[in-house]
This record gives sequence, structure tokens and C-alpha cells, in this order.
Amino acid sequence: MTDRPHIIERPWGRYREYARNEPCTVWIVEMNPGESGSLQTHQNFDELWIMLTDGGQVQVAEDVRNVRAGDEIFIPRETKHRLRNTSDTLLRMMEVAYGEVCDDDKVRYEDRYGRA
Repeated sequence: MTDRPHIIERPWGRYREYARNEPCTVWIVEMNPGESGSLQTHQNFDELWIMLTDGGQVQVAEDVRNVRAGDEIFIPRETKHRLRNTSDTLLRMMEVAYGEVCDDDKVRYEDRYGRA
């Protein structure tokens, strides 16, 4: 992962800073059980996925791994990536996109919904 999040230590503990004075877009993604997003890339922004629930599977480039609540996955721009819900409950993830977000820069390589 790059320099995100920044970990700031304090006498009482620490906090995680995900963005400060920089352009970013934040979403909460909710994926239904058994569903999968496209295998895709973006040219103009990096992504940080913060898993809010268990039961996901993430592909970044050729690396595929199961993820749990609290896991953080950094995806550099122009890197193939995909999220799957391998559970029987709703999967929730917070996505922070760093850079200029524009759906026109999305390239889909595989998509179960016919959008590739």
C-alpha cells in the first residue's frame, strides 16, 4: 500500500487519516450476496477499499484474496481489480477514490452483466 492511510500517533492511541486537503470521492458500496463487480481499471484515480463487513473476495492484478471487515486494499490507477460477495449476506465496503473520478475512464475486461 502507498502512504494511505496515514497513521497519526497520539498519547491516547492513534487515528487513521485517509485524506487531507486533497480531491477525493467517497462511496459506500453495498453488494448483494453472490454478486460480483466488473474486472476493471481506471486511468485517472487510485482507490482505497475499506471493508465494513466480512464475506468479500478482492482481486487486485493477479492477486485474489478473501477479505474481512477492517481490511484495507489500495488499488493504484490502471490496475485490474474486482470485488465479489462470497457470503450469503449484504457486503459493505467504503471506497475512497483519489484523483478525478469519471465513469468514462473505466475499462471493463470481464462483466457478468454484459457491460464489458
